[in-house]
Amino acid sequence: MPTEPTTSSYALLGLLALRPWTAYDLTRQARRSMRLFWPRSEAHIYAEVKRLVRWEYATATTERTGNRERTSYAITPAGREALRNWLATRPAAPQLEIEGLLRLLLADQGDRADARRAVRATRDAVAETYGVGVEQMRGYLDGGGPFPERAHLVGLLARFYADFAEAMLDWCDAAEAEIDSWPSVRNVGLTDDSRRALTAMIERYERRVASLNGREAE
Repeated sequence: MPTEPTTSSYALLGLLALRPWTAYDLTRQARRSMRLFWPRSEAHIYAEVKRLVRWEYATATTERTGNRERTSYAITPAGREALRNWLATRPAAPQLEIEGLLRLLLADQGDRADARRAVRATRDAVAETYGVGVEQMRGYLDGGGPFPERAHLVGLLARFYADFAEAMLDWCDAAEAEIDSWPSVRNVGLTDDSRRALTAMIERYERRVASLNGREAE
């Protein structure tokens, strides 16, 4: 059990900074706003918000309606200060976790059908979450969403995810076509397509580095 706040702790503090939430509503909002880049299970969120109370970063108020209890969580001044201090620190390096890519890395221990399934499942999952995100963005355009005053932040994140989803979908199409061109998933070596892709990647990187160095020199 963490003895000090984690990034997930601060994520929930950020939501509590907007308004008080019940634990149930907090999990729903976390799914809506953070699941694409900071997914956490409901059990994790329930446990985390209780830790925030123990650290006195949040308060818990329980009300009884009939035979049911309803606990609402709110941020404290100490919680707001902790959140502000965390926001001023350097974020951790980005991490990418995609099981379909892991399976493709190990595809020569299976067969071509396994590799195709991994790519197709990845494409389907990205397309599904992309569609969910688009529906949320339509909500912001049509009615402002749940926090219209924060639309500038939501829109910036939406642009990132849309670019990422499009890149993933394009990659899945190219990957499936290349897998189909292999004689098998074993002992193929560097293909012409792979050589061109690696050369293009290196050239793009070098152009990016040159551009960054040019900005620093200005």
